[in-house]
Amino acid sequence: MAATIDQVSSKKFDYIVIGGGTAGLALASRLTEDVNTSVLVLEAGPANLNDPMLLTPGMLGVHFKNPQYDWAFETVPQKELDGRAVFWARGKTLGGSSAINFFQFHHPPKRDIDAFERLGNPGWNWDLLKKYYDKSSGFIPPGVKRDEISYNSDQRNTYGPVKYAYSMHPSGFEGPYQRVLKSIGIPVVKDPLLGDIKGTWITPLTIDPETKGRTYAANMYYIPNADRKNFTVLVNAQVAKIDLQKVNGVATATGVQFIYEGKLHTALASKEVILSAGSIMSPQILELSGIGSNKVLDNAGVETIIDLPGVGENIQEHIYSGTTFEVKKDIQDQFTTFDCLRDPAELEKQKVLFSTEGKGALAMAPTVMSFLPLSTVSPDAETLHQDLKKTINEGITTGRYSPALQKQFKLQLENIDGGHPNTEMVLVQGFVTPPIVAGPEPGKKYVTMSCFLNHPFSRGTIHIGSNNFLDSPAIDPHYFEEKHDLRVFIELVKFNRRVMQMEPLNSFFNAEVNPGFDHNSDKKIGDYLKKSFSTTFHTVGSCSMRPLEDGGVVSPQLKVYGTSNLRVVDISIIPLHIGSHPQSTAYAIGELAADIIEGKTLQT
Repeated sequence: MAATIDQVSSKKFDYIVIGGGTAGLALASRLTEDVNTSVLVLEAGPANLNDPMLLTPGMLGVHFKNPQYDWAFETVPQKELDGRAVFWARGKTLGGSSAINFFQFHHPPKRDIDAFERLGNPGWNWDLLKKYYDKSSGFIPPGVKRDEISYNSDQRNTYGPVKYAYSMHPSGFEGPYQRVLKSIGIPVVKDPLLGDIKGTWITPLTIDPETKGRTYAANMYYIPNADRKNFTVLVNAQVAKIDLQKVNGVATATGVQFIYEGKLHTALASKEVILSAGSIMSPQILELSGIGSNKVLDNAGVETIIDLPGVGENIQEHIYSGTTFEVKKDIQDQFTTFDCLRDPAELEKQKVLFSTEGKGALAMAPTVMSFLPLSTVSPDAETLHQDLKKTINEGITTGRYSPALQKQFKLQLENIDGGHPNTEMVLVQGFVTPPIVAGPEPGKKYVTMSCFLNHPFSRGTIHIGSNNFLDSPAIDPHYFEEKHDLRVFIELVKFNRRVMQMEPLNSFFNAEVNPGFDHNSDKKIGDYLKKSFSTTFHTVGSCSMRPLEDGGVVSPQLKVYGTSNLRVVDISIIPLHIGSHPQSTAYAIGELAADIIEGKTLQT
């Protein structure tokens, strides 16, 4: 139920979940299926329920930097970017980032999930997670067959809470793009949700064609269960710290302090406190509560209760950039792009088209994806790979890489050696690159060939700089500090350009307008990427699930080391990044965590 402050302040609940986001609401919904279990969810942002700004598919990115929806974080100035700070959006609303993401819904490769177990987490493998991917999701088959869409209906669960389907309105570029890739030996994946994503495919989206709206944690897990008296949700309640009592070296969470309408309040937990605040705020709240590196806590003026150096470390981040091409004027009516939404008059027409027929630019999202090994993307892949091995070996010899990081690098190198996908390309229907060189012109249509760096070797940190919970933490991704990351990124741009020069795509476009083909050397492309790339909002690792001796923060039971009843349940626990958009994995983690807490799986 939606709560008032009087129903929460100084009251006791079995479980307190910090963060009403993707994993947090999935977890709370499952725990409250037991009518004898009381759960309080504290969400820092507003509810924003039934908000067209969140529900309309084509409203991509309009929420960013709007405090009604977004935390609007920024990184610290980055050394390898000439001091540039990078904007990091994160959902600050009921539903978290599932409320403002770009809808893509698919699963990682099997190997990426199996890596969790190989890094010291018994039982955390594809066979386990696949059950929870299925449990969380409900597939809506397309009403009309489209040649470019491929899936195995026998392997798709249809009854889970999070409804997902294929795009209601194709742009027209999907088929030609896939034909080009097939002509150079890149296959269409039969079903990207079954653990093999190597090739090209159309991703499903968290959109319900019947309602024409976004499906996300708030309207799939919370609203259907909001009348449960044991499911209490308080919005606009930002957590300041977790109250801990330490006895015989073990800390027990007794409650949570939070701010509501400018006043500090406390809620009490009789069983557990569960952090589901995401990869940025979960480590911040741990550190503010006295759990983290004693050096970090001392510098911030926080008393150390548990010295846990792994908190806020091992940050890994997907990033993306792209190159934008102008569609030839005489054929642009054959295609739909987002560009028309910049024209206020055309936007109103699109709203009518969407509301009456579920078509047009507002019905779209980017769907055309390719996940490929570097050996497919770059003719220089072997040289890059050997240079990377040399760098890593030198780093091991000089002591630059910890034994724990060496374990991760070993798995990443195995993936490259085995020809497994470690790059991603997405065709986006519109001008979506920062106008570094050129910007969009009225009346024109564009396509952006986006490229994603999904398995970086650079590792970053997220730490508090003060004991004031209203201060954002210092986010330092250490972008491109491992030179291999930028070299791979450059190769992805070159691959996309080669693809766009092949027929039939080449005949659709006038030229590359941003940054333009005069950016034709590795240095010029690299300089452009440093100026133009963005986060994909897929940060992991800040509360890594790893053995304590490897810098871990939580155990395979998701319990924070050194505590008796404090867990982390969000994608911050992922120890090594996955090669996919993480929305479905966040839901699966929430679902699995509920069973762990209830003693149904992963028992010690």
